[in-house]
Order: sequence, then C-alpha cells, then structure tokens
Amino acid sequence: MNLMHKVVLVGRTNVGKSSLFNRIAPRVKSLALDKEGVTRDMVTDFVSWNKTTFELIDTGGIDLYHQTDEMTTVVTQRVQQALDQASLFLMIVDVKTGVTEQDMKIARMLHALQKPTLVLVNKVDSSYQEEGVHDFYQLGFEHVFGVSAEHGRTIADVLDCIVNLLSAVPVTEKVMDDTPEFRVALLGRPNAGKSSLMNQLLKQDFSIVSPVAGTTREALRKRIAFNKSVIELIDTAGVRKKSNVDSELEGMMVTNALQAAKRAHIVLLVMDLLEPELTAQELKLASYAFDNGSAVIILFNKQDLLTDESQQQHDMSIDQYAHMLKKFETLTISCKTGKNIGKVLPLVQEVWDKYQLKFPDRYLTDLFVAAISKTPLFKNGSQIYLHKARQVGHAPLRIELTLRNVVIFEDSHRAFFENVLRKAQDLRGVPVLWTEKVKSKK
Repeated sequence: MNLMHKVVLVGRTNVGKSSLFNRIAPRVKSLALDKEGVTRDMVTDFVSWNKTTFELIDTGGIDLYHQTDEMTTVVTQRVQQALDQASLFLMIVDVKTGVTEQDMKIARMLHALQKPTLVLVNKVDSSYQEEGVHDFYQLGFEHVFGVSAEHGRTIADVLDCIVNLLSAVPVTEKVMDDTPEFRVALLGRPNAGKSSLMNQLLKQDFSIVSPVAGTTREALRKRIAFNKSVIELIDTAGVRKKSNVDSELEGMMVTNALQAAKRAHIVLLVMDLLEPELTAQELKLASYAFDNGSAVIILFNKQDLLTDESQQQHDMSIDQYAHMLKKFETLTISCKTGKNIGKVLPLVQEVWDKYQLKFPDRYLTDLFVAAISKTPLFKNGSQIYLHKARQVGHAPLRIELTLRNVVIFEDSHRAFFENVLRKAQDLRGVPVLWTEKVKSKK
C-alpha cells in the first residue's frame, strides 16, 4: 500500500464521464451508454503518464437540484465522498448543451473544495465545435480543454496537465496499488447479496447496497491484502436468464459480469438460501466458470433468514444436485449477521493453493495407468491405452494425456481420469482441463 494521488471525474449525468474514463484508463472499462444514470458506483483504474501514476475514478452523475429518489441521493453522496479524498478533479461538461445551471452549481461546489480542477468540455468532435469551448471559462477555472472521448482529441494534453498539477500537490491518501496475485469475482443472480459480501470482505462501505435488484451495474474492483497475498476482489452485476434480460443496459451488465468472471482465477458464486431451490441457471453459472478454468466456491447467503421449512427445501435441492456440487467448495454465510464471513478469505486462500498445485509426470502416469489396468476403457470394442500423462499448466490445472488411439477418446473417458485424480487429491473447487495427443510412432 502506497501513497497515491486520486483523480476524480465529476459532472452531471450523461456528459460522457464514463466514455472519457474508458479513453484514459488502460485496463478497466466503465459501462458507457447514451442514457442518464448508468454509472452508480465508483469505477477505478491506475493510470501511468510521464513517470507518474495516479488512481483514476469514474463516478455517477451528480444531481444537486433534483434528488428525487433514494438512489440519486446515494450516488450524489458517494461522489461527494470521492471528492473529499481526491487530489485533483476532472469536471466533465458537454459542448452540445452548453453551460447549464447544474454545471454552475457543481463548479461552485468544486471551488469550495479548493483543489486543482480541469474542465473537460466533451463531445468536441469537429473543429466548428471548438468555439463553444470558450463559454465554459465562465465556470471560473483556469484549465479548460475541448476534448472528444470518441476520437481521443486533446487527451494527451489533458494528461500532461494532470501530471504537472499533481507534482505540486501533497499526497495524503494510501492506495493498494500492488499487483494482485490473483483475482476473485463475485457472481450470482440479482439481489443474492454480492455487494453486501463485497463490503463485508473489504470492511468498508464500497459497493452500493439496495433491496432493489440490479443496483450494481459494473464490475467493481478493489485490492485487499490477505495472508501475505494481494487479492483483487470484483463485485459484478446480477446475472439473470438471457430470456429475462429486457434492456440494452442489462444486457451490457450481464456481459460485463460474465467477462469479469471469465478473467477471474476464483469465482465466488453467491446463492440466496431463501430461493425455494437451486436453479439450473445458477448451476450453469458455476459450470460456465469451471469450464473457463476458474475455481468455484459456492456461498449460500441469508442463513439468518432461514426457517426450518426453507432449510428442508434447501437440503432436498442440494441432494438433487449433489453429483455436480461435489466438485465445488461450499459455505453457508450471512452477510447481515456476519456469520462465517471470516471463513471466506481463508477458504479462498485454500482453493488458490490447490489451484496452483503441480504434479510430477511420473505420479500422474502411474496413477492413471493403475486405474485403467483395474478398469479398462473401451469404445466400440477398441481399448484405450495410455502412454503418458503430464501436467502442462497450473492455475488452472491442465493435464495432457498421450494415447495410442485418440480418435476413440471421448468425454466419458475424460470424466473417468478426472474422477481418478479427484479421489487421489483434494481438488474441491478446482477445475481440471484436459488435452490429448496421439503417441508418436518411432
């Protein structure tokens, strides 16, 4: 954890903050859609320019006039908290709408905080729009740039100015900027408790929590130190059945969540114990993560609300899918009471250790040869012969089988070898990926 400047994008809704964030941020991408109020939580990334690194923070659209609902109020409060911690502000405005009353009020708020501020007049996509940039000097800031998130116009000049201004500002905020050893994504259906779990693990109010399904819209990342490791935790939007996704925004949210899960080393699949039974969709999420090489831990949340009847329904559902669940680590938790939350990260570490296991070639070969000697494998009357087994990758575990007759090798045979390995080694939660090749003739 090091001292680092925080640069916060701020502005009213739909001026292009997320598009500008995406233009500047090297890795993380914020959801950008021509619709008000898409971004709610803080989306962050680390930006390096001219030997200076700072944390860039995208925020939700701020509304200082019409806080008509609870979510708008919460988002505005979050933005104000981010501003308090920032070293420098990027105030985003829209050249097409000109200076609005909302812009003026936000500018007055930023002036009161007395921190360096750049005004970025977005959507200056052609030379004839440059004249409109001058109008924004009335906001009272020295540094005003006409920029285009779409085309990258003037972005290099903006970064030069940011670095120059930051050099004169003392750094007071500590940021966990160490490179993470591994990534852990929280995945599940809407309202299962992912954001509550994120806040519990971080021990801070990081993700917005609301009983309204779909509150979290983007993959939110935060690094945490645990057991001498740096872990990147990723909160994701709830994933519903594709047939139930009824808007472009939700489609983007689901895609964003699945991409985050695909890139994670470990997936924490959060399930709601109050649901009458496990659903095929949730098991598909677990299989999706497993098939893509991510380790999986299933967390059954809301244990505090469980009744005897719902417990019985849950147990029956578990028994129904026991053949699938035996591959995954499972834990019952309560984000509300904190029950077993302290066991989550130790279990993550345990699975991570298994995820990195390395086995000698001789061990694997002897293990599998002994297994098929006792239980020979056949297809259409032809026997399968194993010449050699070797591990060709870890994190995730990949095993290559050298066979005499690859043509007749199928999924049921892979399942046989996987069962043999899992009986010999504790690999709960860890996927095993298989490749085959034919023994060369010499």
